Amino acid sequence: MKRWILGAWLLVVGVAATVIVGKEQLVSRGEVVYLRLAPVDPRSLMQGDYMALNFAVGLEVAAAQAGAQAPRKREALVVIRRDAAGVGQLVRLHDGQPLAEGERLLRVQNVPSRWGGPMVQVSTDAWFFQEGQADRFAKARYGEFRVDKTGQALLVGMRDEGLRPL
Repeated sequence: MKRWILGAWLLVVGVAATVIVGKEQLVSRGEVVYLRLAPVDPRSLMQGDYMALNFAVGLEVAAAQAGAQAPRKREALVVIRRDAAGVGQLVRLHDGQPLAEGERLLRVQNVPSRWGGPMVQVSTDAWFFQEGQADRFAKARYGEFRVDKTGQALLVGMRDEGLRPL
């Protein structure tokens, strides 16, 4: 019995370590992409100080998916292009065609929104911050992501209107 417990424990630790290493590699090697925030209610008394997130590109993807013939899948790939400042703009839904120069994949999820109905989520729907920092993060206008070649995105920071870190 002790061998099973030890084996299970080693398996859990191994899987956790693999996930952590993967995220660390994404942070260190991923391309920087900024995505404009769409407004939502930024406070939760039960969870502490946080910002509920929605991104403008998610609204654009939802509109494009609504006009598409195919049913929505839980996870989808879209094609974005970064402007000179690094801000990602939706180009199209990814249909498997090769990417043109300057185009990047972005992985999104179709999930139920907190307020009912579907929404398109990029990486996460919340940014938690230290208590008492709400005024600082109220200036956030962009999420800073690291994105790998497969479109996997990880939110690593918030930026103001001038793309300055908060």
